[in-house]
Amino acid sequence: MKEEKFRATLIWDGHSGGKVQTGRFRRIRLDMPRRFGGRERYPCPDELFLASIAGCLLTTFLHFKRKIRANVKAMEISTSATLGTHPEGYRISGVKARMYAETTNENKVDVRKCIELAIEYCHITRSLERAIPIHVTGRVGVVK
Repeated sequence: MKEEKFRATLIWDGHSGGKVQTGRFRRIRLDMPRRFGGRERYPCPDELFLASIAGCLLTTFLHFKRKIRANVKAMEISTSATLGTHPEGYRISGVKARMYAETTNENKVDVRKCIELAIEYCHITRSLERAIPIHVTGRVGVVK
């Protein structure tokens, strides 16, 4: 596979946030929480960081779902991070992600495999795991 390059440019809004411009999308806005002097109008960078992790887990899951041809009824990924003060300043000290998929009883094994492969191959979590402890779990629920 040839290398992919991604870009994002942030333009300050003159207050406590900004607008992110990417190659195709220009609608992502961010702001700071009030406790850090922001106006809290939009997600903060930490929330967007967690959304990126969840998004990578999802798209990796969907890649394997297509390959395996697993039947998934619903998928939810919850992420959380712990931000603390350290001698060098604020630092994220850990990230947790929980993947939950619903499927039929006949597809439970395939969907479980897709979750396991997503956890193993998500390139964002793999890239971050040396710098931040990341713990990802997955669960499959059965619907009729």
